[in-house]
Amino acid sequence: MSKTSILALALCTGVALGIASPGPASAAAAMTCDDDSGLCVDSGDATWAPDKKSTSKDRKKRSTKSPGTLSVSIDGGRGSVFVNGRYIGTAPVDGVEVPAGKNDLQVRDGAVVLANGLLKVPKDSSVSITVRHD
Repeated sequence: MSKTSILALALCTGVALGIASPGPASAAAAMTCDDDSGLCVDSGDATWAPDKKSTSKDRKKRSTKSPGTLSVSIDGGRGSVFVNGRYIGTAPVDGVEVPAGKNDLQVRDGAVVLANGLLKVPKDSSVSITVRHD
């Protein structure tokens, strides 16, 4: 068998077993959040404003008729996730319904605040974020 045939066989075997190259899930798991605020929006058209809070006008504009969904993961740990002052779960959380509009978001590990700010969630959207845990 020639070197080319052996290489082709090894490559095909690796691809068939899924070990030749990392798939999307592996690539996402290897991705780290390097934003100064410690929170990165991975998917969705959400915007993040660290250390901001919603106003009474923002709260009135929130839409529960066309809510979005939020998934939160923590790079390097776990933490408690709060949206608009309410506990929604321990990260990682997946597909939690949140009102469209500006929402107060806080992620904590015990007494340590990992991220705190204003997350604007578009109507009928799925938003995925990663929080850095130092």
